[in-house]
Amino acid sequence: MKYSSLLRTCLLYFSSQQSSRVSVSRFFTYSILLVCVFGAAMSSCRRIIDLPVASLNAKPSAAATASLSTSPTGLDKITFSVDVFVVDKNGRLITGLKPDNFKIINNVVNTYELIDVTTSNLIVKSAGYSAMLLLDQTGSISTTDPNNLRIEASKIFLSNLGPDDYTAMMSFTSSYTGFVKLHSDFSKQTDGMKKTLDTLALNVSGGTPLYTSSIQSVTYTAQKGPTSNKAVIVFTDGENNVTTNTLEDATTRAIQQKIPLFTVGLSTDVNVNVLAQMANETSGAFFYAKDAGQLISTFGTLGNLLHGQGQVYRTTWSVTKTGSKWAAGQVIATTIYVTLFDGTVVEVPFWLKVK
Repeated sequence: MKYSSLLRTCLLYFSSQQSSRVSVSRFFTYSILLVCVFGAAMSSCRRIIDLPVASLNAKPSAAATASLSTSPTGLDKITFSVDVFVVDKNGRLITGLKPDNFKIINNVVNTYELIDVTTSNLIVKSAGYSAMLLLDQTGSISTTDPNNLRIEASKIFLSNLGPDDYTAMMSFTSSYTGFVKLHSDFSKQTDGMKKTLDTLALNVSGGTPLYTSSIQSVTYTAQKGPTSNKAVIVFTDGENNVTTNTLEDATTRAIQQKIPLFTVGLSTDVNVNVLAQMANETSGAFFYAKDAGQLISTFGTLGNLLHGQGQVYRTTWSVTKTGSKWAAGQVIATTIYVTLFDGTVVEVPFWLKVK
C-alpha cells in the first residue's frame, strides 16, 4: 500500500470513531503506525529543495553524468552509452521520459541512432561531501550573467548542505595574483561565504585561467577536504585563455587525486567539449546552461548528485562513421537534445573517448 493510501485509511478510521469510544490500545496502535509510515517516507525520499523559481526565472537543466563506448573498434559502426540526469526548474527529477524525448542530430561525418533508453539509480554515497565551489570571475561574466544568477544559484547550493556536508569557495581570473583566490576554507557555516558572493557580483575582470585554477582547487580539496567524498564544482562562461597549464594537466591532477570535477558551463561561448571532457575523465558530471536561468536548477540539484541520490536515463546509441572505421582513441563529442513534456528542449553536450 502506498504511504498516502495508508495514511488516508488511518485518518478515516479516526474520523469514523469520533462518536464512539476508541480503545486506548487501538488508538496507540494506529498512532504508532502513523509515526512509522511518516518515518519510512522521510527516510526513502530524495532531498527536496525549494527554489525561488519565480523570482529568479529558473529553468530546467540536465547533465551528462557518464559516457563510454560499448562495442569493439575497427568497424564503421559502434555503440556507446550516455547517462543523462534531468531536472525541472525546481531542481527535481523529471521521470517518465521515453525514447522519443531524446535526439542527436546527424552531421556529414557521423550518423546516430538511438537503440534504447533505460533508467538507473545513482550509487548512494553514505558519507557527507567536501565540495569546493570554484567560480569564474572573468570580465565576460557581466555580459553572460547580467542579473548575477550564478551568485543566487551558489547561495542556493550553500543553503542546502546536509548535516555532514562541507563546502569551501575559490574564484579565478587572470586579474588575481596567482590567478586563484581562496575565499573560505571547508566549513559547514556558510553565512560568510554568502556575504563574499555578494562582493563577487561587483568585481569581474580579466581572462580565464581555467586549467590552472582547476589544478589548484583540486590540490586544495584533496589536502583539506574533511570527508572522503570530495569534489570540485567548476563554473565558467568561457574557455581557457591563460596558457600556464593544459587541459591534460588539469584532468591528470584530478584523476591522480581522485577528485571528480562537476563542471557547469554558461553561455553559447563556453567550450562545451572541454568541460564535458573534464567531467567525463574524472567521473564527474557536466551541466550546460545555455541560459543563466538554468543555473538555479543546476546548483539546486548538485547536492543530490554529490550524494549519489537520484536517477539517470541510460541512453544507448549507435554511430556510423562515413568513409572510415572507428579506432581506439578517437573522440565522440556532440549533444543530446532532451524534449520535456511541455516542449522545452534541454541541451546535453557530452564527450567520450572510444576504447
